Amino acid sequence: MHVAFVLNISYLLPLFMKLPTVSLLLVMTFFWTAGYAKAQDNYSYQNQTNIFHVVKPRTLQQVNNELELTYTIDKSAIHFQLKVLKPESYVYRAQENDNEFDNEHVRLYIVSGNNERSAYVFGINHQSAYFDGIYDENSELSLDWNGQWDYSVEVSPTQWIATGSIPWTNLAFQSRNVEQSIQLLVSKHGNNGLRILSSQPSYIDYTGFFDNFTKIDIETSQTSTLEFFPYYSLNHSIADDNTQHNIGGEIFWQRSQNEHIDITFNPDFGQVESNDLIVNFSAIEDFFSEQRPFFTRNQGIFDVNGPETLRLLHTPRIGGSSFYEDVDARDIIGAGRYNFASGNASYSLLIASESDQKDILGRDFFATRAKINTTDGAIGISANFVNTPSLKRKSSVLGIDYYQLLSENFELSGAAVFSSIDAVDSTNDLGFWLNGNYQKNDIHLHEFTLFTYGKDLELNDAGFVQRVDRKQLEYEYAMLFPDFDSEFIEELTVKFEIEAKTNFDNEKLPLQIGIGTEFTSTDSAAFEVGIEWLSAGKDDNLTRDFNSTNLDDSWSIEIVYESPEYPFGQIETEAIFGTENWSGRFYEATAGLNTELFNGLFAELEISQYQSDSWLNWGGRNNVDEFDFTETAIDLKLNYRLSEAHEFRVRVELVAGTAIGLSSNTIDVDGDRLEQERPDNFTFSEAAFQFRYKYTLTKLSAVYFSYTFGGEFEDEIIGNSRRALFSRAIKDKDNHGVFFKTRLAF
Repeated sequence: MHVAFVLNISYLLPLFMKLPTVSLLLVMTFFWTAGYAKAQDNYSYQNQTNIFHVVKPRTLQQVNNELELTYTIDKSAIHFQLKVLKPESYVYRAQENDNEFDNEHVRLYIVSGNNERSAYVFGINHQSAYFDGIYDENSELSLDWNGQWDYSVEVSPTQWIATGSIPWTNLAFQSRNVEQSIQLLVSKHGNNGLRILSSQPSYIDYTGFFDNFTKIDIETSQTSTLEFFPYYSLNHSIADDNTQHNIGGEIFWQRSQNEHIDITFNPDFGQVESNDLIVNFSAIEDFFSEQRPFFTRNQGIFDVNGPETLRLLHTPRIGGSSFYEDVDARDIIGAGRYNFASGNASYSLLIASESDQKDILGRDFFATRAKINTTDGAIGISANFVNTPSLKRKSSVLGIDYYQLLSENFELSGAAVFSSIDAVDSTNDLGFWLNGNYQKNDIHLHEFTLFTYGKDLELNDAGFVQRVDRKQLEYEYAMLFPDFDSEFIEELTVKFEIEAKTNFDNEKLPLQIGIGTEFTSTDSAAFEVGIEWLSAGKDDNLTRDFNSTNLDDSWSIEIVYESPEYPFGQIETEAIFGTENWSGRFYEATAGLNTELFNGLFAELEISQYQSDSWLNWGGRNNVDEFDFTETAIDLKLNYRLSEAHEFRVRVELVAGTAIGLSSNTIDVDGDRLEQERPDNFTFSEAAFQFRYKYTLTKLSAVYFSYTFGGEFEDEIIGNSRRALFSRAIKDKDNHGVFFKTRLAF
């Protein structure tokens, strides 16, 4: 009865978002006048340590006088100083803020509360660049979250020092009391992450990571904070001479330490960060992470992730591409979110509504979640509802997820999810997954995953999953040799993995077995070598929902090399070769260079090529075409930091390919191919260019200017060189424009 009630009101609540903007402005005015702050008293706590543990390589050896941590806690913040007393060679990298670092840096992990299974992460490197994000036990490190905190960096030939303050207003506590508790862990990551020190003998890859933090009881002042982010943007499309002006804003109101209310009205989510250029011929949807500020803040409670890149709530759906419609994007009228925590329980509610555009009706989204933390685990309940009026479709997705640390070496997590679709073709289905990690003596690591996703499980109205109709078992074993006794090898890992799967038609899908090794040399180079074998079986994705296609058995060898730091930069290479599909040979080679061209100007260049003698492409219904296929890609990034406030970026991406037809085939009910005439040859190319200038006013305020263009070209003539194909894509650019945006923080 209660569930039915929730389902009925879920489509009424988003109607609030269709109220005029004036109503939202009145709400904003109310929030603006509601804030208050109480004065601090003299509460203070200080501590210092220079004892750290080597957690990578996994020796857990104690070291002294390499890193020194001093921190002071008062009612407003934690104030820290981290001295890197024995720095590695100063390696300079193209470091835009809010990107994970490849060179030496320090991190602070802070958990607010006793039993939380996620941590706020703050990172600083010697180049005075920063990132912040949230590390969750299930979803790992996400840099989508942004906080308001201060830091500074001093560098000398013998040491570098990071000093800063992190206000408690960044953290969501579980009560509004003055007395609170936090848990703290500090780490130093060497160049390329080859050596890591930690204040506790634990790291994010270890079982029971959150149970090894240092617990600290604190007092906080009772504060209410209000942050207002108005914006203005101008987007001019040169191709069709169209200019759009947008004005809107975001409000983040921390009503108390355990209660947040967030609202955005008439949001403009123009992309000033470009996604990777991907040419996708497959049935698997590409996954892109969230980059929009409103949907990255106070959003961590909704992170429920499973196998096959499953996300119960994938916020890029809101105002973004629709999986069940041929629609790339819609405007958003507004969105609101409410977060509340009490004791060990946390609750959140998110609503959003899109505007109607021409013949496309906007969708309404409603998502809610509750999570209860226990001493050794957590349990959560999620519900997502989407109304898509253009399809007369209503989607309801319910989920229950669970995590338990059974011992200091064994953790278990899982979830069950149910979807109900009310549409022309109504469906109901369910899925579940179970994941376990067992680490014995820090040497033998075991991980298994079991999941079942029903054939009619439909999550992609508000969520994301790459494929369903799957019953799958995965097992991975790794043996670590953290202190390998060799003049050449410093750390060695040997891995074995097996993956068995089928679908609900019980078709024989390929069995996958792999073995490999990873090792670090004494001169700080990293190597990976792996061999993978797939048995003969069916591909049930290639032809979408038509007859599955029989594939031959196949094998591949992968070799990865990451060089030490040279005076000119660092080289990364990867090579894969073997057989695939219908016994065709293939290879894929990638080479990358990271270098500093001159002081402050960094370059990243990556060139890759893929070639296959048996590349398969869906031709519609039960038709599959086979090609001799070659694809070449170039990705060039130039980053220049004129100062702390001025950042310039140029990015050029080029992709071109040639496909020579070998055979056109009809797939019968048994999966066998009946060869027809040869398919037509074709060539293609795509190009993307972005110039971006960013002027940082404050940590969360900035002005952006960018010029972008994109073009694509396709032809049946295969004699064009790669250079000619790249030139045609650039020449045939059909969308290019100028974008200006300013976002201020008050």
